[in-house]
Amino acid sequence: MAIFVSDLDEAIHLWHDVMGFELILRKTLPDGPKASPKTYIYPELLDDIFKVKGALSEMAILRSTEGALIELQHCKVPAIKKTDPETLRYGHTGFHELGLLVENIDSFFEKIKEAGYQTQTDYIWKCADIGRSFLFYDKDGNMIQIWQNP
Repeated sequence: MAIFVSDLDEAIHLWHDVMGFELILRKTLPDGPKASPKTYIYPELLDDIFKVKGALSEMAILRSTEGALIELQHCKVPAIKKTDPETLRYGHTGFHELGLLVENIDSFFEKIKEAGYQTQTDYIWKCADIGRSFLFYDKDGNMIQIWQNP
């Protein structure tokens, strides 16, 4: 999952310090003049991906203890534009919710609230007999669902 963010340090704080992911890489892209075994993305490739000449981005990759990867990108060229949080909600097309499975949802809920992140509800809800869940938003308004199986 790649998440484009307006503040890379804040996003790393959420995913590393609050959610417990390990920061395994932080780089500025492009990171080499041409394709090579040690280059992640060379200038022409990043230009083709971002569809602009002179593309530049900061990237961080984080990994959960279970092996899930999160890629965070903070574009410099083109300059990142923060999406209106209402556009990230349910009334628009696109991916709007990143779901993560946890073992202890109650302590996770408290950790998210104590860290100052906005939750969709002030409680964890039960979803019939299949699990418990809550939603919260990162500082860019991206919705993250936390789920615990019964």
